[in-house]
Amino acid sequence: MRNIILILLLLMTSTGYGKPLPNPIGNFNSEAFWKMVKLEKSIPNRSITDKDTTIVVISNRKANFDSLRYMTEERDGTQLHYFFVYSGGGVWHVLPVATLEQAIALEPKKNDDWVVYTEGMGKLFTSDIARGIGMAGEYKVNVILLDYPSISSTKRSLGNYFFAMKNARTNYKDFSPAMEHIKKLRDEHKMGSGKISLFYHSMGNNLQRDMVLHHKLGTLNNEVWVDNLILNAPCVPRRGTGKWLNEIHYARHIYVHYNTHDYTLGGAYLVSKRLQLGQRPLRKTCKDVIYINFNMLCDRDHSNFLSIPGRAPAKVEAIRHYSALLHGADVNLQDERLYRPTNYKHVGWDILPDIH
Repeated sequence: MRNIILILLLLMTSTGYGKPLPNPIGNFNSEAFWKMVKLEKSIPNRSITDKDTTIVVISNRKANFDSLRYMTEERDGTQLHYFFVYSGGGVWHVLPVATLEQAIALEPKKNDDWVVYTEGMGKLFTSDIARGIGMAGEYKVNVILLDYPSISSTKRSLGNYFFAMKNARTNYKDFSPAMEHIKKLRDEHKMGSGKISLFYHSMGNNLQRDMVLHHKLGTLNNEVWVDNLILNAPCVPRRGTGKWLNEIHYARHIYVHYNTHDYTLGGAYLVSKRLQLGQRPLRKTCKDVIYINFNMLCDRDHSNFLSIPGRAPAKVEAIRHYSALLHGADVNLQDERLYRPTNYKHVGWDILPDIH
């Protein structure tokens, strides 16, 4: 066991090529950064326009609005908090509102496409906001960010793995009603005419898995209302995948993105002793799922959908692929310049480097 833990710590602090990975907290917990994520009491006098980058946030963190670090590293467990976030003057302005409907009503681009986005391990409220803003800016979509505590500034690598996983596996209790509320607002035409997709990354996929396993889909599953369900590098056990994926009927398409050499999910395997869906999926587990293998394009990388400061920029080919899916479209798997049937146990398709 001691050797396993040592290997895990090495994986969590190295790319495998001798270069250390960035500290997941970095400057995100500094006083300077928290001042950049400014808590507001009212909407500004100036109009918020479609030129502004905006997101909606639903958080299950415990709040302390009298503190600079006003969203804590603890799960609340009794209520959700709703925010409308907009950029301006080099600051991200965070406006608390009473309901999700109020937050969405402030969105100036309601007819754009929507993405409900759940991140994985390693996010404070500030860094989760950064990811949500990054997705909205990169892909020109409306983002509803489901924010939860996935790192603690008081724990080390292994402790944070268990901390994040515990919270990820509890999320269904808080966010299942929020998902039903999103669908209700769609049905009532309060979210414009754009398409809608769900994007779960890494540990965030536990929310989708546990909603099924704990019978929390409810009215979500009564009809097809989601264009693309995207399970990105899912840090969930491979075993039993068919049991829950085959129960999802509300999405027009389901995509599972995996990487056979994903070093982050390799670390998750060493701790849990469970093969991860995002690294080694099984063939024919789910008849309607489209599997995309990122190994040829992205080598050992885990987060391939955004250009993250301190890391290599996201691949152009990956951005093109994600852009189609996040806008509710299909990808052309028959284009041999972009995709080919994978050699990995014939589980789906490789996304290819553009040699042209």
